[in-house]
Amino acid sequence: MMHDDDSNDVPSTPEEDTTLETGPLSDLGDEGDSAIRDRIEDVLTSSDHKAKRHVHPRLMKMFEVAGMTASFVRAEGQYLWDDEGNRFLDFLGGGGVYLMGRNHPQIHRALGDVLTMNLPNLTVVNASVLSGLVAERLLEIGGPQFSKVVFANSGTECTEVALRFARNVTGRRRFLYLEGAFHGRTYAAMSCCGFDQLRAGIDPALPTCTPVQPGNIAQLRRELRMGDVAAFIFEPVQGMTGQRVDPGYLREAETLCKEHGTILVADEVQTGLGRTGAWFATREMGVRPDMLTTSKALSGGAVPVGAVLVDETIYDKVFSGFSTGLNHFSTFAENNLAMTAALTTLEVLEELDAPAQAKEKGDYLLEGLLDLADKYDCIDHVAGRGLMLTVYFKESASPTLMAQQKLLSAADSGAFAAAVHVDLYKKQRILAQIPGPGLNAIKILPPVVASQEDLDYFLGSLEDTLAGFYGRQGPIASLGRGVVETAAKAVGGVVPQAMPPLQRALGISGGEKKTVKPGN
Repeated sequence: MMHDDDSNDVPSTPEEDTTLETGPLSDLGDEGDSAIRDRIEDVLTSSDHKAKRHVHPRLMKMFEVAGMTASFVRAEGQYLWDDEGNRFLDFLGGGGVYLMGRNHPQIHRALGDVLTMNLPNLTVVNASVLSGLVAERLLEIGGPQFSKVVFANSGTECTEVALRFARNVTGRRRFLYLEGAFHGRTYAAMSCCGFDQLRAGIDPALPTCTPVQPGNIAQLRRELRMGDVAAFIFEPVQGMTGQRVDPGYLREAETLCKEHGTILVADEVQTGLGRTGAWFATREMGVRPDMLTTSKALSGGAVPVGAVLVDETIYDKVFSGFSTGLNHFSTFAENNLAMTAALTTLEVLEELDAPAQAKEKGDYLLEGLLDLADKYDCIDHVAGRGLMLTVYFKESASPTLMAQQKLLSAADSGAFAAAVHVDLYKKQRILAQIPGPGLNAIKILPPVVASQEDLDYFLGSLEDTLAGFYGRQGPIASLGRGVVETAAKAVGGVVPQAMPPLQRALGISGGEKKTVKPGN
């Protein structure tokens, strides 16, 4: 699977430019169009990144420390280009947003058309024509148990809607969620998060949220028998851990929830709309939740949007009387641009046959990753489904690699995976993802438009990275100095003999520190 560096050369510029300047937005007027273009282009090429100062500087600093400093100026399909013309293969896709690829021209044209139509928007007193079209299609692919759609602005808002509706319908307070779960970053969603590290700082969280172990049906049965559970929420494939929840467990959970009057909520914010090889993973599993949430890919990467699919019984109970129409309302949820993006995205995904593409390409990647696991003993297992795959790592039996892995794990249990992640970025120009905190794993979320060449390039690049880690170039050199120095402090006092190899990896001689260039 080894490959030449030339395979990642920047392709020639296509004859037909698919950016917004060729679409309907060009009709809006040259003066305003030029002003915003000039301003954006100035910022793209400027060294003064205001977002690094005013928006999320700590997050940006994390990437800078690791040497992940490319400034991206262009995006199309499965690729990103930096300001030096280097092409990156995007297997991160905005955290699962770009299932159809970045800057899809069909979505851009639709948005431009709607803007030029001067349609009424956010009128409140009129039904939204566009939201009705989106809802109709979502109900067709969602399953026969659903009859209504409640729109939101994000995946986490969908979680809040579902949990609130469950309390409203049942009159109960408690929620069950799975260990390893992630349902968003708002208050109720974080209260149902399966990672203590992510919940830090929000206490007191909702006191009525109880974690249960995936696959432990006896534990779930005990909790439901208490009769106070409003909802059990789950992801069919967990976004943070990448683990696929056993379909048999979920089918039994559905039966138990019905028996005990608990609402079953499927979180398909990331898995939905074809990513796992079916329009919705729960439907393929034979599970019929009472509510289902979806977002991310629904936006087309253009306008934030989320949707909660609801069965008739729940809708009738939440909105049980004439004056209950405002029991739930969201100002921007059905705005014209969000609905246009959603409707066009659904059409694009259908034209691409996204579920079939995701299954075929996901199966190919899985087979390739399992082949690598047979060759490199640092791979523990591969989790996930379709184009949502997570590679878990473990300690190698190779003495040299094992020594470095032990040093890295002293700083963070996921540091080896972080080294793989950084190496793919800096040397192979591939964007991947680190999943949940403390997990020694990398995750990929490729778009369905990824080519066979892209899939092979990723597999070959991962093999190159792992092969290098088994050789003289170990994983330590791929990470920033701060991580390694933390590891050195953690083990230096306990295992002094670990310091010489660590010093050599850092380029430290005696008491003098030398600057390490990325990739050396």
